Amino acid sequence: MRASVIALLVAAPFLGGCTETHQASTALPSTSAAVTTESLPTVGPADFPVPDEARTKDAAGAEAFLRYYIELSNRQQERLDGQPLRDLGPHCQECLRIAQNFDEVAAASQKYEGGKITINGLATPLLQDDKAVISFGARQEAVRLVDQAGDPVDDGLPLLPHQSSGITLVWSPEANCWLVQGLNIG
Repeated sequence: MRASVIALLVAAPFLGGCTETHQASTALPSTSAAVTTESLPTVGPADFPVPDEARTKDAAGAEAFLRYYIELSNRQQERLDGQPLRDLGPHCQECLRIAQNFDEVAAASQKYEGGKITINGLATPLLQDDKAVISFGARQEAVRLVDQAGDPVDDGLPLLPHQSSGITLVWSPEANCWLVQGLNIG
């Protein structure tokens, strides 16, 4: 019994705090809905939009945009629709020329066989203010233009495995995205 009394006396200072009244904290989290960031407006074709990682104003975003634009170009060559290239390169003369070629081939009921472009080397993007310049190596598969029957319309081009290429991008704050200002494949 003596041990119980001693234990109770030792524990009393610690247990005493349990009977005190404490004021509720006024620094509790708000019960209102969390603030969310606005989603980026869609840029590019609705079924193949510019991905979010290509919409950051930094070297990684510029590189991601270049990769996206090359894939978009390959996709539009199969679909023969130049408008997405115009939309993302409205001041790029080479982009506008390629887009016009796609539209003319479609109007003539012709199509391309081959010609896929892949990136096979890439330098670190050079950024200055709202501009990014990227040098890259490109491989273009052999390509030829054929008519509806599949007969060649021209001599085509052979495989071009190592083309020194470059792209100049400008940041568009309205689209929150890079746009092509200049493009050179080969």
